[in-house]
Amino acid sequence: VKPWPLALAVCLSSTKANVLEGWNMESIYRDIDMYIPSMNSSDVEYPKCEVPAGSGEFTGICMKQHRLKSMMTFCRDTVDYDACVPPHQPLFPQWNVTTKDALLRRLYKEQVEFRISVEMNITVDNAPVIRFTQNSPCLEAFRKVLCWFNFPRCSTSNVSMPLCRTACSNYYQSCKYEKIGAQYDACNDEVVKTKGLFESGLTGSTDVLLDQCFLEDGTGDCCTGGSTLQLLSAMLGIVLAVHRW
Repeated sequence: VKPWPLALAVCLSSTKANVLEGWNMESIYRDIDMYIPSMNSSDVEYPKCEVPAGSGEFTGICMKQHRLKSMMTFCRDTVDYDACVPPHQPLFPQWNVTTKDALLRRLYKEQVEFRISVEMNITVDNAPVIRFTQNSPCLEAFRKVLCWFNFPRCSTSNVSMPLCRTACSNYYQSCKYEKIGAQYDACNDEVVKTKGLFESGLTGSTDVLLDQCFLEDGTGDCCTGGSTLQLLSAMLGIVLAVHRW
């Protein structure tokens, strides 16, 4: 007796042959040359990289910092490294570094306004924890993490780098979270694995924190965002999943 998957495959193959017998194959198969792009991306020479880091989706290119500066406004001062960014795409010319930067600006504005409205809705039965209201470091933290996550650092070997663990700890400190023990619980590997970055509930290969390290020339090259002191609010961790390209 044949194993059932193999038997099923044989059965389907036989059925397909019987059905197609006598058919005009030219009426079934069509020339697909018209669907092959007639032009290449102007960024085809750049090395490919993952967006976000660790996703296995090589939909970005590593671009030098000096070229990126003229394409960004929202993330210009935060992305101070060679980064993984959207390439020029002939089929989708509107989607590029500038467009993604503008999208992050809009997401930032919407989410900050929403969070502050929640914090200001104080009633007898509802007293939300104040994180963003009149707290400039947290507002800046939100902006930086959006840029770091969506424009990950490219290593010297053109590999996208995940967020730094020190950046996670620094965020929770600047946004006045309670610290239990030597490290904030949300920055531990096990918590990140089970609850996602910043306890967003989004888990997967992209939800990783790495310890910062330095190369012989003194530059950090193991993770993204290790040189600054703020990160995203856990309440807004869901934004990390938006537009992962």
